[in-house]
Amino acid sequence: MPYLLLVIVISFLSVSSVSNAEPFTLPRTNTVLLKDKHTKNEYPITIKLPRSYQKQNQKRHPVVYLLDANYSLPIASGASRFMMNSGAIEEVIIVAVGYQKGVSGLNSRIYDYTPFEDKNWQRKTGGASQYLNYLKHTVLPHIEAHYRTTQKSTLVDNSLGGLFAAYTLFTEPSLFSNYIIGSPSVWFKENSILAMAVKPAANTTKVYIAVGELEESEGEKMVSGARQLAAKINKQSGALVITNLFVIPQARHATAFPTTITQALDWIYQVNGN
Repeated sequence: MPYLLLVIVISFLSVSSVSNAEPFTLPRTNTVLLKDKHTKNEYPITIKLPRSYQKQNQKRHPVVYLLDANYSLPIASGASRFMMNSGAIEEVIIVAVGYQKGVSGLNSRIYDYTPFEDKNWQRKTGGASQYLNYLKHTVLPHIEAHYRTTQKSTLVDNSLGGLFAAYTLFTEPSLFSNYIIGSPSVWFKENSILAMAVKPAANTTKVYIAVGELEESEGEKMVSGARQLAAKINKQSGALVITNLFVIPQARHATAFPTTITQALDWIYQVNGN
């Protein structure tokens, strides 16, 4: 068989093999729709269990709650896999909350993650209080009722979601044990988050804030905002709150989150001796 024909045949067989393969899915995941009892809004909730969950059927696990599931879940799943499987960090249950069913992802996140109404925006804003109640009264109780969890939990999100995480820390600090706040949109409605009243934490709480160093020049002075947010937390959230601010070298708004989630999970869940 001529060499060129052989290459074509091999290439065809390779493509055919790929096209007939099973679609890739994240292992040990399950997605449910949970309805808000008050608003009747529905959100897809994806739960990813750690590798040992079925075999060690008496063991309980911390829970990491992710917002913006569409992009945060694949990143967090990949970033945590080797760390968990190698024993560098504790095994955790990952719970990723998607966008409201029947609403565009952009409209859903802008409304749900913003703590204040801003009529200068074309899209609806100011739904964070309602969304926080949904997490508190629907999502968390469902996970605690159906899975073997510990009392240790972490809220994670980025950008407007980072703003929401800060809002949650200020209003319901004990709802989660830890907060991972990526590239927070402190600028929203003229830095209104910095003027919020803060409820001091009643328990030891870790807060990891990260932002890309190049975000300062991308239009919203994100590094300055993150520094101001960290200073407010240190000053007003009480002595039980431990903060860690990391400015990621050479990272932009579009590239900072993978480093944020990797370093933050390692800081919060690192196993002693690794």
